[in-house]
Parts: sequence; structure tokens; C-alpha cells
Amino acid sequence: MRVIMIAVAALITLTATTTPATAATNLVVLDWNIQGESADTKAIAQVIRDSGANVVTLQEIHRRPDADQVRELAEELGWDITANAHFGAGDDVGPCDDPQPGKAGNAILSSFKIVERVTIPLTDFATCPVNRSMAGAKLDLGGGATVTVFSTHLSPGLSATSVARREAQASKVLNYFGSRTGLILTGDFNAPPTDALSKRFVSAGWVDTGARYADQPTHGSARIDYVYTRGITTTSGSVLPTTLSDHRPIVMRMTR
Repeated sequence: MRVIMIAVAALITLTATTTPATAATNLVVLDWNIQGESADTKAIAQVIRDSGANVVTLQEIHRRPDADQVRELAEELGWDITANAHFGAGDDVGPCDDPQPGKAGNAILSSFKIVERVTIPLTDFATCPVNRSMAGAKLDLGGGATVTVFSTHLSPGLSATSVARREAQASKVLNYFGSRTGLILTGDFNAPPTDALSKRFVSAGWVDTGARYADQPTHGSARIDYVYTRGITTTSGSVLPTTLSDHRPIVMRMTR
């Protein structure tokens, strides 16, 4: 998908009056791999509401003809499916060698209006393994302020082939962003903080907010889910102790 960026130049008349700085916006970001078909969207929505999140990023979320989890969650949260949600498909629902109707991927939902959307394919496998992608959305925070949020889910596995596959996906993600800032990147990276892949993100200038504010397991005994930032101030965070998925959600509080 190609995103056409249109730059609008505004002529600003300077006056003797100093314009006050825009007040900082409080962001509460919740990231969660909700485990696809087994997800209880009503219960998940309640966890999101209780957390106070106004930006939600999700992996293993499905849009099937008979069960659209993106729409279900948006409706439960009271957010408009058109203005406040973006779904970035990765692959078909079901086993990659026996696809079912619908799509699986990553989603971004927010109480803030989404003004731009993008889905970046990270793989192009004919059948197996499952194809991966990255979803991105620019949020209008009001007063001319915006923040851009991305979420992804990299391939799992410990074999040499799986590691190489995951590293290639990470390279596409890092190359896509370059040196841009003012970003939030979340997701299930299937790699602990000690892994070379995780160290690549930190070396590229991404702040691993979990290392400071929520250094706890997110899947079994490992921390493999992340909220990375660039140019965003994080003030606190936690891993929520829910058993609704095989992953536990991360909540980070930020200002922008």
C-alpha cells in the first residue's frame, strides 16, 4: 500500500501577542495479543475500560464474516469503527495451509480520531508460515497535535530459519521508520529483551518503555511484548494480571 503524504503550507501572520503552548495530551496506551479465535471481546473491552486506555493496539485480532472482533471491540468501547479504528491484515484466518473466511492481523483503536492509516506487509509467503504486517495510524490529539502509532506481530520460533525470518521482518520495520520521531511502536516481537533483535531496536533509538516501567513477563515467563517510543515521554506503566489471553497486556502512560 502506498501512502501519499500531502503537505499543506499555511501562511501565519505574526502578532505581538504570544500564542500559548498547546497543553500536553495524556496518552494511556494498552498493547495486547488477544489470541484470535478464543478472544472474549466483551471481557477484553472491560479490561481496556478499567485501564483507562485511550490508545489500544492489538495483535491476533480477527475480522470474520460472522465475527468481526474489531467492530465488536469498537462498539463495546463506544468508539466509531470508521473514525477510531484501523485494521491491518496480515493473513487469512485459520491455518495458513487451510485458510478460512476472513482476515487476521493487527489493529489500532483510539478515542482520538484517526486521520491517516497505513498497512505495511512484512512478508509474502505463498502458503505457510503465516504472513506478517504492520498497522499504522496517525491520531489527531487536538490543537494541531498528532501522534503516530504502529503495531506489529513478528514471526515466532527458535529455529535458525525462524530467527532469520523474524530478523528480516524487523529490518523492514526499522528501515521503514528511518530516523523519524514522535512515534509509538507496539507489538508481539517474539523476542526477549536480551535477544539481538530487541537490542537492534534500542540501538536504533527506540526506548523500550517496559525495561523501566513494566519489566515483567508478558507471555509465560518471558517479556516478548513491547511498547517502544521515540520522542514521547513515558511516565509510568504496568503489565496487567489477566488470564483472558496467553499474553498479558501492557499499559503505558505518556504525554505528548
